[in-house]
Amino acid sequence: MIEKQQYLKRRKAFALSILVFATLVFAYTLTQPPTFWFRLLKAGAEAAMVGGLADWFAVVALFRHPLGIPFWRTAVIPRNKERIADSLADFVKDKFLQPEVLAQLIRRNDPAQRFTNWLRAPDNVRTLSGHSTAV
Repeated sequence: MIEKQQYLKRRKAFALSILVFATLVFAYTLTQPPTFWFRLLKAGAEAAMVGGLADWFAVVALFRHPLGIPFWRTAVIPRNKERIADSLADFVKDKFLQPEVLAQLIRRNDPAQRFTNWLRAPDNVRTLSGHSTAV
């Protein structure tokens, strides 16, 4: 768990450093003559800043209130986790665990025919026999 938290901290620091870098590049381009290349660099840096902030807000808004302000469309997952879990369980039960659905999936994909076709290739037979011998 500690490794996961350290990894998350490193990723957050990396994302923040990219945002800071984009901001510095944008600020630098404001001090330069408006040539084509500096305008292009400025537009790229500006897009990176806006995109980074939008992504940050969107992800944070799913799990908590950004900047501590309780907007009505924020902290969606904590507020609805029971409903989300129930819906996900129903979806898995109805779409994946029904015998009719499984039978239709097996009929459509025909795993026996696929395996037969795979065995027709001599290289695959050698690979399978090598693994069988090893076992």
